[in-house]
Amino acid sequence: MTAYQDFSAYDFEPSANGVVGEPIDIKPKLADPEAFPLDKMPARLAAAIRAIVDIVQVPVPIAAQSVLGACALVAQSRLNVEMPTREVVPCSLNLITIAGSGERKSSADKRALGPIYEHEKQLRQAYEPQQQRYLLDKAAYDASLAAAKRGAKNRDQVRQNMEECGQPPIPPLMPMLLVEEPTIEGITKLLDEAYPSVGLFSDEGSRMLGGYSMQEEKQAGTGGALSQLWDGKPIKRVRAGDIAKFLDGRRMSVHLMIQPGVASKFFGNKALRDQGMLARMLVAAPESNKGTRFWSDPSAESWAAMDAYDTRLGGLLRAAFSRMNPETKQLEFSTVSLQAEARELWIGYSDRLEKEQALGGSLAPVSDLASKMSQHALRLAAVISYFEGGESVAERGISSAAMTIGIALGDYYLKEALRLFNAGSVSDDAENANALIDFIRNEKLETVGRRWLSRNVTPSHIRPAETFGRAIDLLVTHGHLHPVQGGGTFTARGKQAKERVVYTVLQSPGDD
Repeated sequence: MTAYQDFSAYDFEPSANGVVGEPIDIKPKLADPEAFPLDKMPARLAAAIRAIVDIVQVPVPIAAQSVLGACALVAQSRLNVEMPTREVVPCSLNLITIAGSGERKSSADKRALGPIYEHEKQLRQAYEPQQQRYLLDKAAYDASLAAAKRGAKNRDQVRQNMEECGQPPIPPLMPMLLVEEPTIEGITKLLDEAYPSVGLFSDEGSRMLGGYSMQEEKQAGTGGALSQLWDGKPIKRVRAGDIAKFLDGRRMSVHLMIQPGVASKFFGNKALRDQGMLARMLVAAPESNKGTRFWSDPSAESWAAMDAYDTRLGGLLRAAFSRMNPETKQLEFSTVSLQAEARELWIGYSDRLEKEQALGGSLAPVSDLASKMSQHALRLAAVISYFEGGESVAERGISSAAMTIGIALGDYYLKEALRLFNAGSVSDDAENANALIDFIRNEKLETVGRRWLSRNVTPSHIRPAETFGRAIDLLVTHGHLHPVQGGGTFTARGKQAKERVVYTVLQSPGDD
């Protein structure tokens, strides 16, 4: 962010449009976003991403994030990845897409998650008769236990009679693979009672990031729990009045679509960054394509590509839980490692990342993410390899071609992080100051009184005295407003007024 400068250092020249100066940006302007490396993706996945772009008319990164999230949800139920350090980690992905309202995020996600929605529907249809049978079996089992206790004369006979009742029936799994707005307690309960591999996917991620789980007193716990799930650690659930739980072999991928204002506060959250949650997130923030989305019929190739993607992902999903322990619900994973050439590529990439994290290095501002990017790249390579080759990747290993794709994606996310993470540290005061100067310039005011502003500014949450005062101070400090000695008159909305505290509105040379 541009440093504060003393306002008195400016020389101002009057013009027909007021005073021209050189106001300093209160929050940094973002550079142009990186191009998503679609040309590096394997043909079938690239075709699916292009198809969503064509059918829904969204920027490439929105479609790509949705597709990668869906593929990760399926792959994580079957694969673990062995790093060159011999550490075995999940192939789950945590993705965040930043886009405003009306960007058709929901439509893109709906297309990419289509096979998963369809599989959930089939699970729900099977669940009803399974649940009915379970309730009958449970009632019969409870009745047999009661009878065993009544007919016994001593403790040994009670135990023998109860053992003869057999094991209690196992309830069917809740038919949920996707969840949108949970608490950490809710996620834990879901992974205990539903399928052991789920996706926290929401096209309105602000409901999650602005909800109960991310309240200030909950942030550390939520961030820690999400980080542990990404790491693949067992869930330890101990609550007063509750049975202690130890849930191993559970997996969760995340894809949250959030609006820029929410993203700014989220990435500026020092506690979450220090805790490590943000280092486990892969973020994309494409430019809007609003104003260019004129109707055109999707091509036949796009529909064919979507059909091929749906068929492939749906087929992989049907086998996702074939190695699940029915009693513990623990997943059994295949472990995939790197082929020799891929291993050399990974080591070279890891060393490059390490070098660029040094003080003054290009990745120093995002060293938390850069320190984990070699693992992110390996996970991405594994997810893509599983979509392409299925279970056979565990035998063949991750190829150099797949690792090259993972590295290209890793570089993309690092460049996006360099654009976004530091710019995300903008305070609420800075946001309010930006909104205030936008209001002033939209009103085409050359001079303005402080009292008039405090009564008329929108949005109205800026009007309270302390909030308004801090916003004014920032605008003065950054050279957008210049106090007029002794006050004066000004014209606003066609009416002239006089106040004791008046400001001249400074215009940058590029303003009309």
